[in-house]
Amino acid sequence: MATKLAVINQKGGCGKTTTVINLAARYAEQGKRVLAFDLDPQGNLSTVLSGGKYDFSMTVADLFDKPKRVNIQDAIIQAEANKEPIPNLFLVPADIRLSRVIEQSLTQIHRERILMRHLAKVDDQYDLIILDCPPNLSLTSTNAMMAADLFLIPVDGGSFSLNGLADLLDALEEVKESPNVPYYAFRNERAKQNKLINDFLDSQLDALRDRIGPHGKGGILTSCIRREEAIGQASVTSVPLTFYRPGALATMDYKELAAEVMNKVNELQR
Repeated sequence: MATKLAVINQKGGCGKTTTVINLAARYAEQGKRVLAFDLDPQGNLSTVLSGGKYDFSMTVADLFDKPKRVNIQDAIIQAEANKEPIPNLFLVPADIRLSRVIEQSLTQIHRERILMRHLAKVDDQYDLIILDCPPNLSLTSTNAMMAADLFLIPVDGGSFSLNGLADLLDALEEVKESPNVPYYAFRNERAKQNKLINDFLDSQLDALRDRIGPHGKGGILTSCIRREEAIGQASVTSVPLTFYRPGALATMDYKELAAEVMNKVNELQR
């Protein structure tokens, strides 16, 4: 049975998609079967993990548009890099149609469980299903919250990435109907020279740690992704960083993050 991991934050540009790309690639590299699920109409995850494609015969929009008539298996494609398949890594792509379809889906019964029902059909085929959430609290985000077992929140150097975080955590707890939702925040694109920003974000993360409390399931991860040009270069060339530049500092950081997240997954399964 696959563990569902949602990478989520209301702020755009904080590294959600890059995190999904590099965690998915790392786990696939380790021999785990991984399904990366694009829930963002911008489709950036889809472009990178498809090796630069923009057009797909079927996308997540079809799964929401006709949930009872479309088989999720028909939307899954093999991930690619450098025109070669990436072993163990698969993708459900998204495109701009998702925005329109989601608006229409608001009238459907049990609309917040559409994704959960689709994933149940492929649950036994993967070790991990990683959800790339949009930068808002939309119906797609609610579906991800319903379906996911664990939540990962990237926080970047922009002071606004923590704005609204309390609302996000409130929404998670409301959707999951529990105050003990396993959500974990981590610093993304940290630049050592930005001491003022680093001190500010560290204080904000301390406040988040206080909210979780000593008995909560969430926390702040020790892994930190350093800012590096190779991250953007890899995305532009539609190649996961671990394949684009294996020796990059950020590649090492993502490996550490993947290991720490996997420890949390294992704790969840005990």
